[in-house]
Amino acid sequence: MNLLWLPLALGAALSVALADLALKRFFADLSPFTMSLVRWLFPLPFLALVGLTLAWPALDSTFWLAVAAALPLELLAAFLYMQVLRICDLSLCIPLLAFTPVFLVLTGWLLLGEALNLAGVTGLALVAGGSYFLGLGRARFAWWEPLTALAREPGARLMLAVAAIYSLTSALGKLAILHSAPAFFGVFYPALVGGSMLGIYPFSQARESRILASRWILGLLVGVAVTGEVMCHVFGMSLAPAAYLIGVKRLSILFSVIFGGLLLQERPLLPRLVAAVLMVTGVALIAFWGS
Repeated sequence: MNLLWLPLALGAALSVALADLALKRFFADLSPFTMSLVRWLFPLPFLALVGLTLAWPALDSTFWLAVAAALPLELLAAFLYMQVLRICDLSLCIPLLAFTPVFLVLTGWLLLGEALNLAGVTGLALVAGGSYFLGLGRARFAWWEPLTALAREPGARLMLAVAAIYSLTSALGKLAILHSAPAFFGVFYPALVGGSMLGIYPFSQARESRILASRWILGLLVGVAVTGEVMCHVFGMSLAPAAYLIGVKRLSILFSVIFGGLLLQERPLLPRLVAAVLMVTGVALIAFWGS
C-alpha cells in the first residue's frame, strides 16, 4: 500500500478542522441548513478552477450507479444532522460519529471487497475510541452516556444513523473514484451535492440569505479549506482502503480540540491527552502494519 495516502488523510483532517473552525467562528448564528450550504457552496469556485484543467474521463455505468446511490444518501445525512442539531445535545451525539470508520469495515468489504488485517482493525478501533472520547466535550457527561442515550434520545439514534450513512457514501464515493478519476470526482460530486442543496434552499429565509451574501469573503475562506479537504480525500481514497482513510481523517476531531482550546478557549487540552495518544497509536498501526 502506497504510504502517500497518509499525508493526504492528515491533510484532509486538518482541512476539515479549519473549515469547522471558520464555520463556528463566522457562521454559527445561522441555521444548520444555511451552514451546510456554506460548506457545500463556497468551495465550488475553487473546484471549478481545478475542473477547467481536467479532461472528462470515460464514465461507465458503475460510476453513475454509485453517484446516483450516494447523492440522496448524502442529502439525507445532511438533513438528519440538521435535525440532530435541533433536538439533541451535541455532547451526547457528536461522539457517535466516531463509529463511521468502524461501519466502513463492513461497507468497504461489501461494496469494495476491501479486507483489513488485525493491525488495521485494531488501529481503527483506537482511532474511533479516541474520537469518541474527544467528542464528549466538557466533562459533564460520563463516557458511557452517548451510548446509553441511544435508548432514550432520538437525536442520538439519528446521529448513529448519520455515521452509518457516511460509511455508505464513503464506500460509494471510492467506487465512483475507481471508475473515473480522483480529481474529476473531487470536482463533479461536490458540484452535484452543492447544486442540489442550493436548488432546495428555503429562500423564504430572506434575512439569512442577505447575511450569507454579506459574508462572501468569509465564505470563501471556508471554501478554500473544504477544497483542500476534497482534493486530499479523493486522492487518498484512490491509494488506501476507505476505512483506513476515513479513520485517519477522524483526527480532524483532535485538530478541532486543539484549535478550540488555543484559539477559542473552549475546553482544557490536558484531559484529552489520553484520547490523543489512542488516536495517534491507531494511526501508526494503520499506516505501518495495516497493509
